[in-house]
Amino acid sequence: MNKIFLLLCTALLVFNSSCKKEKNGEIPYKGPEPVSRPAGNPDGALQSFQIGAAGGEFTTADGKLKVIIPAGAISELTNFQVQPITNTADAGVGGGYRLFPHDLTFAKPVTLEFNYEELVDSIASEDVLSIAYQSDDGIWHMVRPHYLDKVNKTIQTPTTHFSDWVLVTWLKLIPASAELSTSAELPLKVLNFHPYSDDLLAPLVSSDNSTLPLGEGKPVPASLIKKWQLNGPGKLVASGNSGTYTAPATATSETSATVVAELKSEAHQLLLLSNIKIIGEAIRYRYGNGEWRMIPGHVGVTLGNQSGLGGEDEEDVLTIIWNGTSGTYNWNYDGGKVAMTITNQALTKYYVAFVENNTGEIVNSGGSITIDNWGPVGSIVTGRFTVSPSGLRSGLTGKQIDTESIEGTFRVRRAK
Repeated sequence: MNKIFLLLCTALLVFNSSCKKEKNGEIPYKGPEPVSRPAGNPDGALQSFQIGAAGGEFTTADGKLKVIIPAGAISELTNFQVQPITNTADAGVGGGYRLFPHDLTFAKPVTLEFNYEELVDSIASEDVLSIAYQSDDGIWHMVRPHYLDKVNKTIQTPTTHFSDWVLVTWLKLIPASAELSTSAELPLKVLNFHPYSDDLLAPLVSSDNSTLPLGEGKPVPASLIKKWQLNGPGKLVASGNSGTYTAPATATSETSATVVAELKSEAHQLLLLSNIKIIGEAIRYRYGNGEWRMIPGHVGVTLGNQSGLGGEDEEDVLTIIWNGTSGTYNWNYDGGKVAMTITNQALTKYYVAFVENNTGEIVNSGGSITIDNWGPVGSIVTGRFTVSPSGLRSGLTGKQIDTESIEGTFRVRRAK
């Protein structure tokens, strides 16, 4: 048994998997060839930290990467820098980070800890999440080992050098998440980014048993797909490594569906998920930073060229008017040219598209309404609006009692 085979068996045992010997004693390389990619572009402010021989740690401004430097890793006070960058790895998920200095080799491994909590919906499966760095030749290398904490949504890896670092998933159901309109179709495909042997959860490793160069995503062999499943509304037609999801024809509010692709594995259950939101015909809005509300609605043209957006439920009645069809319109309450009113039926108070200052003067609110598209009767009209701030008036006295910002989007049918 040669050295390559010993290394391979060691790696596979970590995953509780078996390795099978080919006639020549080696397991052949299967999967995409390594591919060079450009370096990521800066995507945030550069931060600097000074740490000495006693060690220490620093965290990026967004809180998504922590760098832990143990005592003895460096011999003197050192200036460390970190720069957010775009992620250019084909297997990448989320953004990345450029760590300086690049020419420093640590005497002891330092720890990189990524927090991926905000990326959960973009990850098909946490079991195939890993960390990668980019070498000088542009190739992204997935590092082994890594340590995954599914409870706290963190993943760590040791390293003795700094470079560009990102999160990757070596298997993907693409897209991992999507927003669809009613009746829209979504192509789905299972891709693999690493070389493998008999088990996609047990990737091969390089000769030093620590890193694996990544390539372009290639469709997983159909023989390795166990089954497809749809949880939620809509329709799924899938076979082998690909499928198509079709959203339901009608939806009065935002609803969700999940497509599951289960892969064959002797020692694991691997489920890749695609989380899909179906945006129905409704008006979606919120006050300040509060929870989003969704009510059914419609649009239409009234007298002349005046258009209106309206919707209601058991709590609110919303009305917006403007002179025109598609385009962006600033609030102008004078003569009701461009105005919004939300009547809260429970509290008999009104959110309106103007504010009143201390002098009693009526002032147009900041913000606007944008109509992205306008079609014939029966077609879908989409757009968005902001009001900053609106005046909150009493339904009994008509006097303003407070101000509040409002934002919203709409996807509604043109009724007339």
